Amino acid sequence: MPGSVAESSIAVLVVTAADATVPDGFVDALADAVDGEVEIVETDALAERLRGGRCPKAIVFVGDPSLSEGVRDALSTTAAAVVVYAEREPDAESTHVDGYVERAADIDRLLTEIGRAREGETRRQLRAARRRMTELHAGTADIAAAERVEELFERTISVANRVLSFDHCAIAVHDEGEMDIVARSENADWLPERVGVDESIGGRAYRRGETVHVDQVSTEQTHDPDAAGSCISVPFGGDAVFQAIALEEYAFDDTDRELAELLAVHVGQAYERLRTQADLTRRERVMTELHEAAPRIVDAETEDELYDLTVEIARRVLQFDHSCVYVVDDDGFRMRATTDPSLPATFDRGFGALEHSYAEGESLVVDDTVEHEIATSRDGEPRSVISVPFADGAVFQAVADETGSFDERDLEFAELLVSYATVTHERIRSEAALRDARETTERLHVAATELSAAESEDALIRRAIEAASDVLSFDKSTLSLRRGDTLVPVGADGTRPDGARPMDLDEGVAGRTYRSGESVLIHDVDDHGDAEPVRREYRSAISIPVGDLGVFQAVATEPSAFDRDDLSHAELLMAHVAVSLARTRTQADLRAERDRLSALFENVPDAALSFELVDGEPIVKAVNSAFEDTFGFGEEIVGEPIDDHIVPEEAESEAGTFNERLANGESIRDEVRRMTADGMRDFLLYVVPLELDAENVGGYAIYSDISERKERERALRRQNERLDEFASVVSHDLRNPLSVAEGYLELARETGDVEHLATVSDAVERMRALVDDLLRLAREGRVVGDTEPVDVAVAARAAWGSVDTGDATLEVEDGLVVEADEDRLRELFENLFRNSIEHGGSAPTVRVEATPTGFAVADDGPGIPADRREEVFEVGVSTVEDGTGFGLAIVRRIAEAHGWSVTATAGEDGGARFEFDEVE
Repeated sequence: MPGSVAESSIAVLVVTAADATVPDGFVDALADAVDGEVEIVETDALAERLRGGRCPKAIVFVGDPSLSEGVRDALSTTAAAVVVYAEREPDAESTHVDGYVERAADIDRLLTEIGRAREGETRRQLRAARRRMTELHAGTADIAAAERVEELFERTISVANRVLSFDHCAIAVHDEGEMDIVARSENADWLPERVGVDESIGGRAYRRGETVHVDQVSTEQTHDPDAAGSCISVPFGGDAVFQAIALEEYAFDDTDRELAELLAVHVGQAYERLRTQADLTRRERVMTELHEAAPRIVDAETEDELYDLTVEIARRVLQFDHSCVYVVDDDGFRMRATTDPSLPATFDRGFGALEHSYAEGESLVVDDTVEHEIATSRDGEPRSVISVPFADGAVFQAVADETGSFDERDLEFAELLVSYATVTHERIRSEAALRDARETTERLHVAATELSAAESEDALIRRAIEAASDVLSFDKSTLSLRRGDTLVPVGADGTRPDGARPMDLDEGVAGRTYRSGESVLIHDVDDHGDAEPVRREYRSAISIPVGDLGVFQAVATEPSAFDRDDLSHAELLMAHVAVSLARTRTQADLRAERDRLSALFENVPDAALSFELVDGEPIVKAVNSAFEDTFGFGEEIVGEPIDDHIVPEEAESEAGTFNERLANGESIRDEVRRMTADGMRDFLLYVVPLELDAENVGGYAIYSDISERKERERALRRQNERLDEFASVVSHDLRNPLSVAEGYLELARETGDVEHLATVSDAVERMRALVDDLLRLAREGRVVGDTEPVDVAVAARAAWGSVDTGDATLEVEDGLVVEADEDRLRELFENLFRNSIEHGGSAPTVRVEATPTGFAVADDGPGIPADRREEVFEVGVSTVEDGTGFGLAIVRRIAEAHGWSVTATAGEDGGARFEFDEVE
């Protein structure tokens, strides 16, 4: 319809062919329809008109004009829609024509065609677009067949020239802040080879990651202030840009842009595929060659051989021309292997990437050592560096004189190579350490065997000190054993070593070692505050606990004479000494105890029996008269398992454990319940084996009757628990009204307002009622008195007034009535409110509301962790440091006394929510 193009800003240029005439009234009707200027020009004057005057919105050719090359060029660059109004449609070669209307058509039909032409929707335009799209799709097959990136770019330029009719085309790739032209059409040799990203339209497309379409290059800020024309720049592949360039302004329309973008999509896919293939090919080659080189690395027998192999493989496989391995020593970083002898042999500690990889254990890829925030240039010259931590105290580096020579893939390959070498390095060191440790361990095992064979404490001490000298090569060592509150040094001959003196348990390094139970390694006694050597020439030492029996110490006259391995070996030896010393002492005590028990067996007042172990079961050998009186068994059970006669069914597992311990030579002292002639009774069972730490052949068992004491203990425990709970509840629940009374009493004193004393009186009455109720609870054992219908809202507000609520807010849902003891319900609310105020933040909001099965109390505080929601109801459990842990326990007790259940959960605001169910 005419209205589709009738805009006041539209001007139409009517061009008449030499042999054509403008229909009568045509121009006037056209001017009226477009509500703008309509100008008539001859064909020969068109080119000059387009160059010099205001550009029209539409050009209408009346007749079939024969156009010169200059006019055709002018039309090809104009932004105006070109429509022919003639007897026949121009041929397809007339690419400057956008639309056609048969001369017999009326003015409305012409206006409609002009509107379509301006929108690019005429049949001629759509046919042309389809033709170009079809040709582009055909050309993309040629693009997809490229096998190299260079070939891909060349084919792209060819397709853009041949298929899309882009006169000047180029492809630029981003490199270190600049756009490099890597491919161009033959007629675009005037384009610069390299331009800054911020100085070119292509760079703008690269930064934005989107197409940039410029109709007038002269209005843009570029590297060339004289640049003119128009261009389309489309980014692809992450670092590349395709550009279509024209020397004329407004040379490209939306269809050109869409085709350029479609071309860039296909090129980008092929570009990504080729780069991925190249990376994969390189990766496969490197992985294969590293795998082939791995056996050589694995077979390395020394650290120097391993370092040399690492840099050689880095040169040959990874193509790192300059690589090296530095290790850390007291003077700094020292080179151990390199493929470039010109690299520095040493660096000071703290040097750039070397220090970072060593100290932080992190790899680095550095594009420029001068600009990098961590790396440092050794001479101020920029270089590229890869730095990878290597094994214990070593760093691998690859260096290149050019910046930006390495990428993340290079770092990945370097780390893989170093990982292979690191495993071998650990093996080399482990094998050396293992050989030394194996020899020492074998000798320690021999020494442990000798220690275990010692029959007396003196023999054990002598063998321990000999092992420290012969096995661990400790020239000077001392074993100090505890005697009362003193550590007494003992020598191999049982006498005190020269210069050694007894020490208190809190004195010096020996005292600290004994008290802490931890070994001490002293590299230099001058740097250790507790060290007080008996002779000034002693410079280093180790101090090791011997269980809880004493302390072993070794000293040397030079600093750092001992290392962690020495400490570990000495700890292993002393562990054997501690076990053997405890065994010899226990055996001595056992022999004395066994002799004493044998003498007392017949006269002991408690029930006793002797037994022998047969297949792990204690078989009765003899019983005394007290046993027969207590259990009702005498000679008739001799030769039978005692467990079959006196062990109740529920204690069979316990008796089995005792038998296992007896079989291992352990003594037993434990409280048990056994079946007697008068029923079940409690006993203190004391079993002494005949031999310790050996398969046992028997021993003695004594049953001391402690039934009356146990019953008194149980009764007393029940009573104490009740009294403790009573006292805790009293102190806890009296706190709220007491705090209120104290506060208002102080307020009355300060203001002189006696009305505050009414609140104090209420609080006192509340305390009196609470004490009366709790006394009733203590006497009668009941929590809840008589129940009656209670308005929950009234009880809640009353409880709120009895609690120091600060800035907290209470919200109560009215209308809920429950069957309850009103005083107890109020006490329940007081404890819940106090819990919310103590745990819910500075000014929590507390809400009391009805639920389908009862009511709930919720706050908007931090809530209770899910794993503690049941635990908080236990007496003494609190989630804050200064909480008493009784409030919620009281809540549950009151709820259960009413026949309600209470559960803790999370509220809608994330705070704590307590739900009371089964409420009538």
